[in-house]
Amino acid sequence: MTTIARDVGTGLVRALVIRLVAVAIGGPLGLIWVLTTIWLVVAFEFSPWVLLLVALMWAAPVALLMVLQVGVIWWRARKLDALFVPLGLEGGAYMTHFRRYRGVVSGRQADLRLWRGPALELEIATPLCTRLGITQRQADTSFFAELAGQRPLTLSEPGLAGLSVFALDETWSRGLLADTATAAAVRRLTALNSGIFTRQQLVFRPQAISLLLTGNRRIFGIDITPGQARRWMDDLCVVAQAAEALPAPTVTGELSSGEQIALRQRDRNPYLALWAGLGILGFFAVAAVVIFGGVFLFAAFAGH
Repeated sequence: MTTIARDVGTGLVRALVIRLVAVAIGGPLGLIWVLTTIWLVVAFEFSPWVLLLVALMWAAPVALLMVLQVGVIWWRARKLDALFVPLGLEGGAYMTHFRRYRGVVSGRQADLRLWRGPALELEIATPLCTRLGITQRQADTSFFAELAGQRPLTLSEPGLAGLSVFALDETWSRGLLADTATAAAVRRLTALNSGIFTRQQLVFRPQAISLLLTGNRRIFGIDITPGQARRWMDDLCVVAQAAEALPAPTVTGELSSGEQIALRQRDRNPYLALWAGLGILGFFAVAAVVIFGGVFLFAAFAGH
């Protein structure tokens, strides 16, 4: 089974478990709420206190879900802060539910992001403007590379034989990987021995070097240790220092329009999804008030 197929399968299992639990809990509770609402309204003939009680009944589960979601976000933020704040980074919200860390590590601007997938990207700035991708050799990587017309470099070093390396500047990339310390750092960055992620890619793009970790071997949870976070960042800095010590690449590249848009999207309001969700919730809250008010007025006039 390819890595992509395994990741998709794990994601489907995760989604199925969540939906089954939601149906198992929410189904009976929803039925009880509906039957109770009907009984109260019919038995007490739209009395004002009954309408208020029904409104509170339906608002309570929504409030509880919001509290639980905030609690999960807070718990995850504290757990991630323990990993990345000691590196000298400052944490903040990212895409409402997720986390971003920025700061200076070993004199370099660093930007770390965790988002749904799970996907974790550790990125450091560099003046280099080239492209280089390195990852463990996997069937799906080779398949999509062939579709794109990309061929990996043939490496003679035994320690790098299990890697797929795609380079814009082949000569410069071979010079980088010929350094023993750099090659060791690259092997550690791309090695799938953390027991967490299913793919680890070292990526050079214009003005940045990043380690992109995706997929999850577990259905739930990401257990990264502070030592792993520190080693990943240290090895990234080792690779960056070695790359910048070489003569500049002769084959360079520019950021694509898609990459430029993605970079701008990073800095948009991190609570945009939250405000959108609150707007939708507010709309339904106002609609509920209008409906209950209309029912109350109808009942009052009908009583006369």
